[in-house]
Amino acid sequence: MIAGSGLWWFSTVIGKKSSGNLSTINQVTSDLEGRLSEGSRVLVPSRDNEAKLFAAKAIAEGKTSEAINLLTSYLAKYQNDPEALIYLNNAKALAHNPVKIAVVVPIKSNLNVAQEMLRGYAQGQNEINNKGGLRGRYVSLLIVDDSNEPEIAKQVAQILVKTPEIVAVIGHNASNATLSAAPIYQAGQLVLVNSTSLANGIADIGNYIFRVVPSTQRAAQSLAQDVIKNDRKIAICYDAQAPDGVSFMQEFVAALLKGGGQQVPTVCDLSNASLNPQQQLQEAIANGADSLLLLPHVDRLQAAYALAELNQSKLQLYGNSPLGTIKTLERGSVTQGLIIPVPWSAKTKANAPFADSARQIWGGDVSWRTAGSYDAIYAIANGLAISQSREGLKQALGSANFASVTRNGTVKFLPNGDREGPATLVQVKPSDRHQTGYDFFPLN
Repeated sequence: MIAGSGLWWFSTVIGKKSSGNLSTINQVTSDLEGRLSEGSRVLVPSRDNEAKLFAAKAIAEGKTSEAINLLTSYLAKYQNDPEALIYLNNAKALAHNPVKIAVVVPIKSNLNVAQEMLRGYAQGQNEINNKGGLRGRYVSLLIVDDSNEPEIAKQVAQILVKTPEIVAVIGHNASNATLSAAPIYQAGQLVLVNSTSLANGIADIGNYIFRVVPSTQRAAQSLAQDVIKNDRKIAICYDAQAPDGVSFMQEFVAALLKGGGQQVPTVCDLSNASLNPQQQLQEAIANGADSLLLLPHVDRLQAAYALAELNQSKLQLYGNSPLGTIKTLERGSVTQGLIIPVPWSAKTKANAPFADSARQIWGGDVSWRTAGSYDAIYAIANGLAISQSREGLKQALGSANFASVTRNGTVKFLPNGDREGPATLVQVKPSDRHQTGYDFFPLN
């Protein structure tokens, strides 16, 4: 086991053996072209995009040594670029019979979240390869952008399933994209390890589907306990098109009522384009609410922020993990006091080893999405250390004896493929150490 502190080319004939060179991805399908890269295409814009483009050109032309030199120089100036670190490690992996894993992120729809995830993948890949890889084989990552779109997620899954060199997939981000793609991975017998989707039922899709973040139930229960403890009367606004938000609402209400809490009746759908935030807030207050639970989709946070801005501390604000983003901190003057449950916090003592190492690499604190993505790539790597086939990996991860131990703790899967673990309640508070002036601090 690895104790942890593509280069890829899709030809027009899916499944054709890779040449072993870094190459531009051509003609996968017309709507997916430009969404996949092992290094020959820049997917994430940067402050010095020209330098990355020169490196990508070198990769496309098979000039691996030149690409390594360019990316090394670039990262010396811009350390906080996970895409560049992945492509650098991919280039180095060519000489070490690479093991290929696809990582799916929402670059076009939510660049902040995509970057958070890519940092976890890049840090894990870098550590694994620097330790000698998997029985001498280095890890190579194919970055795929699905924009959190369910239909694109399906197309991506169909391509990856039919590409035998891909031994596993990590993703997708939003629960609706994951729920759309997971049945395809299950039918195609390709392991999917999810690191950020919290809707109920994802791991239940089949025995090739795993998740390294706890299910919504634990998070919702933790939040409900705080509401009950403080004897609050809570109204709820949720995005009816967000499966994780719907799951959270259902679990929260069940836990709230079971514990004797009080829910104020509301009809408040954040996905409704005609939603009137002022009216919704006034109705909640008129009906006796002293708190408000906001459950938006990760790509549609604006309605939740509009309610927070109008709230002006009238109601205690609660939320779920999609609000655990820098966008919330950038609005700290109106989101101050917001309480949300997250799977992981950089500010808890138990998480210090990984949080400290990530801070050294990326130059600042990382999020729960980065920690989950790091856990996911290590879980796959530790499974591949047992068996490097698709079927063998599934059996390894599904074994009752499997444990992935890293500096970020231990990942063990329940029989249904979910990870057992607690949620941490964090609150938005002022911080003189964060660039926004606010940060998420563990409650109490």
